[in-house]
Amino acid sequence: MAATVRRKPNILLIAIDSLLADHMSLYGYGRLTTPHIDRFAGQGTVFERTYSAHIPTTPAYSSMLTGRDVFGTTIVALRHQGGLPETVRTLPEILKNEGYNTTCVGFGWNAASRGFDKYLEYQGWGSWDAGRSPKAQLLNEVAQPEIDRLAAENKPFFMLLRHMDPHSPYLPPEPFDRIFYHGNELDPANKSMEQVMAFKPFCDYFRSWMPPGISDKNYVIAQYDGAIAYMDSCIQRIFTQLGALGILDNTIVVINGDHGETLYDHECWFDHHGLYDVTLHVPLIIRYPAKIPAGRRLGGYNRHQDIVPTVLDLADIKPRQKFDGQSLLALVNGQQSSFDSEFYITECTWMRKHGWRTPEWKLIVALEPDFHFKPPVELYNLVRDPGELKNVAAEHPDVAAMLTKRMHEWIARRESETGNKNPIYTPGVWHGHQAITGPFESAQQAYDTLHIGDPTTAARLQANNKYADRGEHQPDETRLITVIGRGHGGTRAMSHTLSQSGVYMGNTLNISGDLLPPEDLYEACRIMAGHVKYLGKMRWDFSALHAMPIDPEFEKLVKRYLTSVLESPAKTKGWKLPETTLIFPWIVRMFPDAYYIHWLRDPRDSIMGGHRTDDLADFGVDYEKTADVRRRRAISWKYQAAIVAATPKPKRFFVVKFEDFVQQQEPTLQAVSDFLGIPLVKIKTDASAVGRYKMDQEQHDFDFLNAEMQSAGYGDQRQEQAAQKPSPRKKPKAALAKPPTKKAPPSVAAAGVRRRK
Repeated sequence: MAATVRRKPNILLIAIDSLLADHMSLYGYGRLTTPHIDRFAGQGTVFERTYSAHIPTTPAYSSMLTGRDVFGTTIVALRHQGGLPETVRTLPEILKNEGYNTTCVGFGWNAASRGFDKYLEYQGWGSWDAGRSPKAQLLNEVAQPEIDRLAAENKPFFMLLRHMDPHSPYLPPEPFDRIFYHGNELDPANKSMEQVMAFKPFCDYFRSWMPPGISDKNYVIAQYDGAIAYMDSCIQRIFTQLGALGILDNTIVVINGDHGETLYDHECWFDHHGLYDVTLHVPLIIRYPAKIPAGRRLGGYNRHQDIVPTVLDLADIKPRQKFDGQSLLALVNGQQSSFDSEFYITECTWMRKHGWRTPEWKLIVALEPDFHFKPPVELYNLVRDPGELKNVAAEHPDVAAMLTKRMHEWIARRESETGNKNPIYTPGVWHGHQAITGPFESAQQAYDTLHIGDPTTAARLQANNKYADRGEHQPDETRLITVIGRGHGGTRAMSHTLSQSGVYMGNTLNISGDLLPPEDLYEACRIMAGHVKYLGKMRWDFSALHAMPIDPEFEKLVKRYLTSVLESPAKTKGWKLPETTLIFPWIVRMFPDAYYIHWLRDPRDSIMGGHRTDDLADFGVDYEKTADVRRRRAISWKYQAAIVAATPKPKRFFVVKFEDFVQQQEPTLQAVSDFLGIPLVKIKTDASAVGRYKMDQEQHDFDFLNAEMQSAGYGDQRQEQAAQKPSPRKKPKAALAKPPTKKAPPSVAAAGVRRRK
């Protein structure tokens, strides 16, 4: 009777892009992001110290699929030009020679993916415009029929699945979008995303997939975690399928990541560059009951280059070539406790750096200036500072020198062994800008050159009126909306309302919804202020502004400041910056058909907080200087009230009081919506922001504001003060003459909102 020939095991490599090991519950993360992978890992072995030594995707996959380091693959850059050396054989090429069918899903374009029989693609990207992105299920729809086909063949198979869910854009479908977040991601009081959205190289890309007006970093991180959890549930379908086909136990399943992800870390903002451990540390799980024990966790160091030798060892395949890595079975079987615990690291994504990592120290050396303006040498003590937050290169130059020496000795040895010059030294035009053939000469040059995303697309997407908390509408005419208000007047509430309601507010905004950068507008303020005459005693003559021609330089500065707004294809667009009030007379003349929202706030609350307009002298306005900061703010409030009052009102002019927006938001919003002709969404407000002055112990009331306060409907503060004092025992001999009062503005449902038709 003929002996039965046992079929070689199938091999399934689940390679997950941008998966941060520390955000997997499998590796101790506080959120249950990977329950299915956790359970699956319990049937195999988890490797706790696997590192991607060569960042990012292209060099990482090159090591993962060849068993070589960068000297063997000669690939170090994301945008590598050319392919792998012909002398290097990839895992699919080796397995094909051993009788395997080979299929690659989602990775057919890369130099590292050479040698598969079949390449299948799926939509692994996404945008805010396109909606929630079910990347892992789209992969399943391609991969699962292929698994059925391969399982039916009379040959073993090797399949690579490249999952993209943790790679930005983070857009997990419902309910995964909010399983780790319950809050207001657009809260104007939260400033955590301000520096992120001000980062010029990435801001347009972020605007293509993050919610317009995003302010909370924790929401974005929750989207990342939700994407992992969604992917985890979809991967379970693959596990179920393998079990149903009866091939699970005869399939070597490897789960690995090409690199981690920098979320809100090291100013690398929701990407995967930087040689910090959030990028280097990757997950590795192997399940194969015939040779891999269940329920094991191993703490020995290993790298991508060890995966190919391990897979071949598990499959009993003896390749002819040698590898830079070694089989992990040496760790599994206890023959070794760890592989190299110190090793060479490289990065060539948005920065070009290399370094040396030991269990105690991390050395990072820049090979050219980077766009984050980081120091040329970074040194971190990984034992005392595992988060790599404190650069101690200046404190420990001896350690930096020692690690540099070790690194260069190792580089020299590898160059001698391979005959290849270190590829990090000669990456070609690694950043894709052909006009720059050498290294960046400065961090500023790198910052101004490197960029991802399309500004026009970002503007279009922001203007697209498609938001998670509302339906869609398409305004039938173009509107230019301008919000004018005092400094620290709460104008961000209106700016965020407009932005969330589909109004494009400019290409780069700060957390307050102000268009950036503002320097052109500041200079425009100074030009116009040169034509304002100070009369003394807090009185100014604005008459020249209404008769003279607008200064050409002023007009040039304003239009340059508003470039992203004026050139935007959005049907409804505008801007908000409190400084606009200082130049209201000429802004009205430049844009007579715009919709003007005049935003008011009780000056007693306004002057409690600092603002750029606190000192009018900064904007070229003459006034009686004072060392009292509260008084300076009050004078600024009075000046801005005076310049608006002195300006002939445009045909579309509407007054809104901050207090009414907070306390009676619905009728106030309805009134503004009627004025603009577009529906507006509600935003979260803070009731405690109204009347804060009542708890204030410093001076917040100034008699010289009485007339303007009464005109704005805030009453007479002297009467309010008198009402708060105890009644005198004796009747005054003569009553003080009550100053004449002006009629308060009409209101909408007592909301204090008024309009000019």
